[in-house]
Amino acid sequence: MSFGYQVLGFGSGGLAAAPGTIDIVVVAGGASGGCQDGGGGGAGGVVYKTSHDLAAATQYNVVIGAGGAAVTSANMGNNGVDSTWSIDGGATEFTAKGGGGGARAGYSPALDGGSGGGGTYIGSGGAGQAGNEIQTAQADDSGTYGFGNDGGHGNGGAGSYSTGGGGGAGSAGTEGTTNQQSGPGGTGKDLSSVFTAGVGDSGWFASGGGGGYSNSAAPGTASSGGGTAGGVGPPSYPPTDAATANTGGGSGGGSEGGGQSGTGGSGAVVFRILTVDYSGTVSGNETPIVDGAYTIIPFHGNGSYTAN
Repeated sequence: MSFGYQVLGFGSGGLAAAPGTIDIVVVAGGASGGCQDGGGGGAGGVVYKTSHDLAAATQYNVVIGAGGAAVTSANMGNNGVDSTWSIDGGATEFTAKGGGGGARAGYSPALDGGSGGGGTYIGSGGAGQAGNEIQTAQADDSGTYGFGNDGGHGNGGAGSYSTGGGGGAGSAGTEGTTNQQSGPGGTGKDLSSVFTAGVGDSGWFASGGGGGYSNSAAPGTASSGGGTAGGVGPPSYPPTDAATANTGGGSGGGSEGGGQSGTGGSGAVVFRILTVDYSGTVSGNETPIVDGAYTIIPFHGNGSYTAN
């Protein structure tokens, strides 16, 4: 990791060190799955940047996107909300796109987003960003990576009536099959080698929600990254679980019979900086985590960081 020294002034005739560089991940809010034969909610988009330079005496603002609201009454899933990292009074440096809502029976396709929502048995999955698309204004900025994938299609062939899983930051949602299996949500993005446990889902972010139970098709599962499994069938048709907060995970699709879907997981912004360079000011009630030579700053709600 480079330190990026620069001249800050000549009043004393000496050089002052810039505040260093950070590795940062920006995760948008995940979507909710569709209600009733619902496709899984798409995960929030993920932007990951290595060795991002900070400017001295500059405030950086963080906005955390909410997860898509829970769904009732046979509605489409709700998209998650974008998360951003921006210079106070200046440019937005990184924007992660909210996940796409899962489809519900009778509507096609699912919604697009950072990762797309899953389709129902008569519809296609929503489109996610391309896996290598950079979700930032700095389109040519080296070391910036965007992650998000399509939702899985539903499957109405041979009387299957299975639903698709929502897309995840690590892979696309799986298509429902003709052997009565709704699709699992797409896998999350593993950043556990960079960010410690206690951030995201043990360092994983943004997995998609599983497709819901539909006409005897088993619900789709979810993986590490905060997404939840699709709703189960009779006799009770319970609502799906809410996705894990501050992971960007998508919630599972609701089952047939009016099964409801849970709320998508809210987003997060997390960065790490060499502890020898860490002397800034954090607002927003966040607690720094010391991890070896690094200090990690997790933002679970809106806040700011002022580099000294």
